[in-house]
Amino acid sequence: MGIDLRDDGGLIFGFQLQSQGPAAALDRHAINPLQPPEGCVWLHFNLSDRRAVEWVNACAWLSLEGRDLLLSKEHNTRIEATAHTVVGVLSDVLADNPDEFGAFRFYADQTCLVTGRHHTISAVGLLHGDLDRGMPIETTAALLNRLLGHLLATFQTMVAKYGNLIDDAEDRVFSGRAYEMNFGQHRLAMARLRRQVSADGHALRDLPGHLPPWWDGLASKDLGRLGRALASVTQDLELVQERARLLNEEIDRRLTERTNRNLYFVSVAATLFLPITLISSIFGMNVGGLPWLEDANGFVWVMGVMLASVIVAFVLIYRRRML
Repeated sequence: MGIDLRDDGGLIFGFQLQSQGPAAALDRHAINPLQPPEGCVWLHFNLSDRRAVEWVNACAWLSLEGRDLLLSKEHNTRIEATAHTVVGVLSDVLADNPDEFGAFRFYADQTCLVTGRHHTISAVGLLHGDLDRGMPIETTAALLNRLLGHLLATFQTMVAKYGNLIDDAEDRVFSGRAYEMNFGQHRLAMARLRRQVSADGHALRDLPGHLPPWWDGLASKDLGRLGRALASVTQDLELVQERARLLNEEIDRRLTERTNRNLYFVSVAATLFLPITLISSIFGMNVGGLPWLEDANGFVWVMGVMLASVIVAFVLIYRRRML
């Protein structure tokens, strides 16, 4: 997953899209906050940097709604479309910690895509890698679709990872091999992932019907496909969660059976040795009248009584089990 390495006064990186050929890298001084850019650009800001916040506040060609959303502190996932812009907040996996999630904000119009984050986001880093390797992207609609595609791929990778984990656990459990798995931790992680995927899916669900005019037909079809694929990821994750739940129940059932077998063995052993304990306690009493005290074969007789009592107890247990 991509990692942001550069910080130019709050601007992590920028690109000028070309109608033909790869995008050209931009620095902070190449973008005038008072004049709209020529052609299509992508600017990605570190919103934890005060300079980035000041630049966004001073940018005259961003809409008021766009500036407010980029600089807001809320983390609720949402996408809003107007006649000229698409703005939103989406969740993604952190590039430096795949088990954690962070939000990134975006503003898109016909000439620019402005994104911002407080933590390093995987999808943004992957899109940066595409442009850095020379992938040609001509419009902001195609650029935003590509970003959403990386977001989708990241979620698909995580769902596949959990699916493979459950596959391995099932193979071990049903083949009778010992398997230790912290299901509580993994089920919690899957629940968190499901919340993020579902939130992003709900945000994207209604967007294709409210796109601005500059969003062309091909990009609209791609966006609809991404929304359906994200919904499919949610369903796949639900199936993985259900498999994890059933497997956890199977493991608990097998542990319970094994515990019951061990307890049964202990109970049988205790029952068999109970007569021996009773007899030895009786003959250990220091009182007169105990049999075979003066008999040279007394020990043999006592051992015989103990053996007979064990046999009787075993027969009774066996018959009780057969009833």
